[in-house]
Amino acid sequence: MSEYQKRIFAALLGVLYLLAGAATIIAVAIPEIGIFEVLGISGDPAGGFILIVIGGTLFYGYLELSKGIHEGVAFLHVGIALALVFGMIQLLSTGAEFATMALFEDEAITLGMLREEIVPVLYLALIALAGFIAWGKEFSAGLLRG
Repeated sequence: MSEYQKRIFAALLGVLYLLAGAATIIAVAIPEIGIFEVLGISGDPAGGFILIVIGGTLFYGYLELSKGIHEGVAFLHVGIALALVFGMIQLLSTGAEFATMALFEDEAITLGMLREEIVPVLYLALIALAGFIAWGKEFSAGLLRG
């Protein structure tokens, strides 16, 4: 994948994570804003901070790559890794919550419950997964070289 494509990917995904993180933190301060619920954004300050850290890492990778500094790829890879790790944590947490409800509480899992669990860290991780798939060999080769 070319440097240009990596730069565009880092910029777009970084901005999406930064916006989602800022919206999550704003949802804590102003819970009356209804548009956030449509996007799955709840008032979770820790989650918002995580999204901002991931977005900042990706966007810094974009800034480095746009200056022609190849080390920006490392920030892109770390940002993708952070996105995938936190997305997986969210997925496992959601699965454990639903398993507990189904096995021990005899509570039916509804579509509304599923919809509430689809949060930005989860659906943005799918975009990061696409980037990982696109240049995963380069990513893993850098880990194995050391």
